Amino acid sequence: MYVKSPFTDERVISPAEKRTLERRHLMYYLRVWDTQADKLIGHLADVSSDGFLIVGESQIELDKEFHLKMMLPATADSAEPLEFKANSCWSSNDVNKLFYDTGFQFTDISNETRERLNAIIEEYSLSG
Repeated sequence: MYVKSPFTDERVISPAEKRTLERRHLMYYLRVWDTQADKLIGHLADVSSDGFLIVGESQIELDKEFHLKMMLPATADSAEPLEFKANSCWSSNDVNKLFYDTGFQFTDISNETRERLNAIIEEYSLSG
């Protein structure tokens, strides 16, 4: 699967898309599953404390709350998947037009899951 380089942003970002929260790129493109449809919806491309970006092969319905499961690398302290709810906020073609970028905002994430996610971000982040 093609995933754009986390070191460059090849597309023009409108002012409306800019976020105030720091986004972090990870060494792994973690798989994200829709638990209700029981299907892979894409791979995590970047994440912040408020939301995340998924790159996938299909366009994702907007303004919908999803029940998601994020698969963690086998090297993580606990390889148990992270489960949470998130709302799809925007979607557009990726640099590679065969893929779609979709932005999500967390809507329901437990403190334990958020702490585990933060630990994964710190351990596997490409940017300091």
